[in-house]
Amino acid sequence: IWSQYSMGPANLSRKQKTIVRLQDDLDKKEAEIRKGQRAVRKLDELERDIAALELKLVDLKRILPTEPELGDLLKWIKSLADQANLELKLFNPQPLAEGELLREQPIKMDVVGRYHQLGIFFDRISKHARIINVEGVTIGPNKDRSARDQTIGSSFTAKTFIFRDDPVVDGGDS
Repeated sequence: IWSQYSMGPANLSRKQKTIVRLQDDLDKKEAEIRKGQRAVRKLDELERDIAALELKLVDLKRILPTEPELGDLLKWIKSLADQANLELKLFNPQPLAEGELLREQPIKMDVVGRYHQLGIFFDRISKHARIINVEGVTIGPNKDRSARDQTIGSSFTAKTFIFRDDPVVDGGDS
């Protein structure tokens, strides 16, 4: 009976190996838990970063939208022209010019009014949140003299820019 319950060297050695193996397993599991806890802390930080970047993206899309939004732009330009006492005679969107990262949307415009009013109009365009470049400005006398307060006419091209969600990929012939 004594030999069944005795802790002989062989039985003790097996139990020690089991304890060592179980301790190693426990250490590995604790290391995995610590690694998981670090990942959770990092995840919280990444989620905060993503939220901040999404807010920044919303702001950037106002400056550089992903769609032409010509209806809104026409309303805004017409409102600016009215505020500056200019008459918007032409608002003619041209075909999009494709670039690698951007699309250019040129819009030909003609306005009539006074020189100072035209300066106010261009100044207000320059302060818009969206990027708008005014190019090819020509100013001359207003040929339609029926309205005495409209002494000049101006033609120009306003270019807005649209961000490409689908960047151009160089590829061979299909």
